Amino acid sequence: MVDSEIPLITLVIKSQNSDGLDLLSDRENSLLDTLSMLCSFLSVKDFCSFIFSDKFSSLTKYDLDLVFEIGLYSNHEITLELSLNNDKMRINDLIGQGCFENNSFEFAVFEEFENGINCWLSSIFNQ
Repeated sequence: MVDSEIPLITLVIKSQNSDGLDLLSDRENSLLDTLSMLCSFLSVKDFCSFIFSDKFSSLTKYDLDLVFEIGLYSNHEITLELSLNNDKMRINDLIGQGCFENNSFEFAVFEEFENGINCWLSSIFNQ
């Protein structure tokens, strides 16, 4: 049987610094390869769980200047930008959708990120 659920959110690497890639483990390189293709998530909770997983978090210990594009699966023009550093992550709304003060927010814990993504989705779906 084929799963017919339609994904909600997408994630893909937008840019990265190639310096330091030689320091990555095979597992981390494999994750970067996967994230260079469009990944999709069925729910906000699944998406947030992935972002806070040990596997994904391991990428923050390197100076890769990773920037991701978060998108709405049903409309790839509706996006956010996710950037990583050691202790905080930042969401930037480059197209000014009006869901965050100053079009960005920083977060360090799951709940902050989940609330931010839910706020974004609510804003998008209520336009």
